[in-house]
Amino acid sequence: MIPLPHSFQKLNDLQRAPKFGLMKFFIFIPIFFSLLTGCGKLVYLSQLGWHQGYITFHSLPIQEILEDGELDDKTKEKIHFIQEVKWYGEERLGLQRTENYSRYFKTQSPLLYVLTVAEKDRLHLYQWDFPILGKVTYKSFFTREGVLKERAFFEKRGYDTFVQEVEAYSTLGWLKDPIFSSMLQWDEVILTNLILHEMAHTTLYFKDQTDINEQIATFIGNQGSINFLAEKYGRESPQVVKAIHLQEDELLFSQWIEKTCQALSDLYMRRISRAEKLIAREKVFQSLKEEFKVIRNQFITDCYKGFEDLEINNAVLLAYRRYLHGLEYLYRLYEHSG
Repeated sequence: MIPLPHSFQKLNDLQRAPKFGLMKFFIFIPIFFSLLTGCGKLVYLSQLGWHQGYITFHSLPIQEILEDGELDDKTKEKIHFIQEVKWYGEERLGLQRTENYSRYFKTQSPLLYVLTVAEKDRLHLYQWDFPILGKVTYKSFFTREGVLKERAFFEKRGYDTFVQEVEAYSTLGWLKDPIFSSMLQWDEVILTNLILHEMAHTTLYFKDQTDINEQIATFIGNQGSINFLAEKYGRESPQVVKAIHLQEDELLFSQWIEKTCQALSDLYMRRISRAEKLIAREKVFQSLKEEFKVIRNQFITDCYKGFEDLEINNAVLLAYRRYLHGLEYLYRLYEHSG
């Protein structure tokens, strides 16, 4: 999940983060690889495989969708637009050529639920170990029931957790990723960012390096969308202005996240008991939320609207930091290299 800028709202006991949720998760699920894992992983990977197989089997060719008389013109335009972005990513940015987005799948509910788990007394994410992918710091589920069960498992063992809804993901080129109907709710700016972000994952993947993978994809999505929209609509167009503002807001938010994590790290390193740390951190969380209410007025867009309503914990902060840490260095490198 993400990231690309996020839009948050409460969804019962889940936190909704449509990534544009601007959140992404990679899934590669040949069932035979599950034989390399324990029983628990076998069941989990088999469930993912069944759901992914259903999506693949029920995806329709884009041409068939475009010829559907019941599909409105706006939706057809979005589908054509995605093809333009894909062409730009492959031909101008050098991203991996694939047959992704050549099919369409209509979603009836949130596409994925993604779980992030962190320790309570230090800023350390729990890692799941998967065949091929290696260690990954979040875990995806196609069902709400599945993610809530996993969340409860970790909360009973004293971990912080954070659940997000995700509107897109990449299979890293192993399968043909379709256009999900949920993706078409976004405007051109967010949709461009989303497509280029996912294409970056298909192009480049470092095993055991979730944060680096997400940060590179976030940078490519952000800067690539600005470049594409400038070419298509002009540098002064509303689309480019919005893309730049989203990028600026993300960098501002990343600065707040870094400051926040540093304050918590200082607390967790103190020579006090774990119980004392857990009590003290609640005061830090409250002060951070008050501080965020002040800086939110500096945001130009509403991409972080509602963040202050979240119940902040280590998992929430690290889920965001996963996408944002060190972005300013990638932008500096980009500017320096031309």
